[in-house]
Amino acid sequence: MDQTTHVTAGPADSLGGPTPVVVPTERALWIPVVVALAALLAVYARVIAGMAAEWATFPSLSHGFVVPLVSAYLIWRRRELIRAEPLGSARAGLAVLTVALGLLVVGLLTGESFVSRLSLPLALLGLMLYLTGSRVTGHVWPAVAYLLFMIPTPYLPLREITLHSRLLEAGVTARTLQWLGVPVTQQGVMLHLPSMTLEVADDCSAVRAIPALVALGVAYAHLQPGAAWIRLTLALSAAPLGLVANLVRLVLTILGAYYIGSVTLTSPFHRFGGTVVFMAAVVLLAALGWVLPRMARTARQ
Repeated sequence: MDQTTHVTAGPADSLGGPTPVVVPTERALWIPVVVALAALLAVYARVIAGMAAEWATFPSLSHGFVVPLVSAYLIWRRRELIRAEPLGSARAGLAVLTVALGLLVVGLLTGESFVSRLSLPLALLGLMLYLTGSRVTGHVWPAVAYLLFMIPTPYLPLREITLHSRLLEAGVTARTLQWLGVPVTQQGVMLHLPSMTLEVADDCSAVRAIPALVALGVAYAHLQPGAAWIRLTLALSAAPLGLVANLVRLVLTILGAYYIGSVTLTSPFHRFGGTVVFMAAVVLLAALGWVLPRMARTARQ
C-alpha cells in the first residue's frame, strides 16, 4: 500500500538516538499540484459552465464534452514518462499564469467570452510549468494545447467563414451536378432545379462539423505510431475530408430530390446531415491512417 511519507534515520539527537527525517514520497509531491489545479478550475468555474451550456445547446459544439476526456487520456498515456521526470519549477510559468489570469479578468469585464476562455489552457500551462518544471511540462503541453478545441469559435468570424463555405459548396455541387447531367443553375447559395429550388443553408455547411473533425484528427494522429509526416498528414486531412464528405452528401441529396422527389429532403440522410458527414469523415480518416503506413513501407522497400 502506498504511503504519503516514509521515515529514514537522520543524525543522532542529544539522547544518542537517530533523529527521524520525514521524506515525502512521489505521490505526496504531487499533492500541491493537484490542489493548485483544483483551485484554478474553481476560479474558471464560471467560464467552464458557460462553455458547457453552449456545448449542450448547439449540436455542432457537442464535441466540447469529449475534448477534456481526450486531453486526460493523452496525459495518461504519457504517465510513465511523466513519472520518470523529477518535479521542478520554472519561473517563466508564473509569468504565463499572470498573463492568463489578466486575460481572464479582461474577458469577464468586457464580456469577451472568447478571451476569457482562451486564457484557460494558457493558465493551465503556466501553472504546470511553475509547479512541475519544464521537463514534466514538456510531456504535458500537447494535452493542454488540445483543450483549445473545446473553445467555441466566436460568432462573427464563424458567420463569415460559414457564408464563404456555403458559396464554395454550392458552386462545387452545381458543377458536379451539371457534369452528371442534372439541369441545375446556381444563384449564390441557391440551387435551382426544374421543379424546385434548394438552399445550401448554414446547417448544410461543413464548417460546423470541421472543429470536431479537426479535434478528432489531431487526437487520432497523435496516437498513431510511425513517421512524423504520417501524423502531420492525418492531422491536416481531417478538415478537407469533412468538406469532401459534405460535398458528396449534398450531391447525393440533390440527385435524390431530382430523380425521386422532395421526399428525399425529409430522409434521415438529409435531416441528420452533420452526423452523416462526421461519420463519413471518420471512416475516410481511418482509411487514410491505414493506407499511409503501407505506402511508407512500400517506399522503403
